[in-house]
Amino acid sequence: MPRVVGLVARLDKEAALRLAEQVSRHLKSKGFKVFMEENLAKRLGSREAVSIEEMRADLVITIGGDGTILRTCLRLPKPEPPILAIDMGVRGFLTEVPPERAVEAVDRYIKGEYNMKRCSKLASYIGGRRLPDALNEIFVTSRSLAKLLHVRVWKNGSLVTDCRVDGVIVASQVGSTGYSLSAGGPILDPELDAFVVTPVCPLTVVKPTVFASNTVLTIELVKPKSATVVIDGHYQTQMSREEPLIKIKKSEHETVFIRFKDDFYHRLKTRLLFVKEEADLE
Repeated sequence: MPRVVGLVARLDKEAALRLAEQVSRHLKSKGFKVFMEENLAKRLGSREAVSIEEMRADLVITIGGDGTILRTCLRLPKPEPPILAIDMGVRGFLTEVPPERAVEAVDRYIKGEYNMKRCSKLASYIGGRRLPDALNEIFVTSRSLAKLLHVRVWKNGSLVTDCRVDGVIVASQVGSTGYSLSAGGPILDPELDAFVVTPVCPLTVVKPTVFASNTVLTIELVKPKSATVVIDGHYQTQMSREEPLIKIKKSEHETVFIRFKDDFYHRLKTRLLFVKEEADLE
């Protein structure tokens, strides 16, 4: 049984801070060593602090919503430890455990009463520089508000489309339920090993396209001189005429979630479609 746990929580919600302290005490009572993310440790007065970049734990517990998970996965050392996600967000599509059952979930984890769900990530490169892997999506957009991008999209060196858009989203299977869905993209079934390219507000009719996971996708910036790349809503960098290409492919790394009821369509209905069902861990 893993004995080192990393703890990350949103800091803008007192209930999340209280729950983090409760979960930490419970883990320690069970013989675990607990490292808190630096800012969380500062808020709770703990000396057992470590940055997420150095959080080499056997398990990471996040207390928050999808944003907390995404920013954590961006920064965790690779390969990532499994994540047990406790919901303290608005929708929390990637989470499973309601806050009132957090301690129960920890106990079930200790007993081995769980499954592990492996989720593919996207690797991306600008020039010789590798960007952080994306769990949800890579978004290419203009640096100026309301300014169109002229881009070309290539699949394994063959031109797919030449278009003018507000932006282009390249989403993983997990990310197909996020920003890509809001922009009109399809939901990818969890058993489908693929990713989707979704244009945002295209000037002409350009439909979302699903690509096999072994595809190497290249987005070429034609105009304007520069563009912004946003990964999972947190990491940002720039493309320019000096480096006008971003290459995207399936990463060799994965994010692994601890699941007690791995029912994708249950979460889809209750978190995104708002069909009310009783939340449980079974």
